[in-house]
Amino acid sequence: MQDPSLLDKKGILKVMTFAILIALLGIGILGWQYRQLEKKRLPELEEKIEEQKEEIEQKTAESVLDKFILARIEKNESQAIHYLTEGAMEQKNRGKFVLINDFGSYEILKTEKLEEDKYRFIVKLYRKEGIGEIIEVIILIKILDKYYIDSVQIAG
Repeated sequence: MQDPSLLDKKGILKVMTFAILIALLGIGILGWQYRQLEKKRLPELEEKIEEQKEEIEQKTAESVLDKFILARIEKNESQAIHYLTEGAMEQKNRGKFVLINDFGSYEILKTEKLEEDKYRFIVKLYRKEGIGEIIEVIILIKILDKYYIDSVQIAG
């Protein structure tokens, strides 16, 4: 005849082994479900991050445009020239646009991303006296982590 305490120990071991197997199976199923959820969420998160990066880039380019135009409004030609690329300087020297005038304010009418590090802005410059306005197409390009005015053309 067998000892009853030995039967209890074998029964307890079987029950514990069964419980551990059930727990491991549950952990495996939960892990699989978590991976499935992450596979769905990861592209959404990557897309949001990319949108935020683009928004930051656009705001950075807009900030440079703002500083450039404010220097023009303040008739600070030496400051405004710092924002021009060589190509834009050539345009200015050939008289393709006026760097300094009696500008009073401005408004960005349209923003468009052309390439990875290139933006086009359509800007309306208002004269101080409120009589007349100029619409310019200004292209900014990123060179070594900083945006510069690459082209200024009078629209029309």
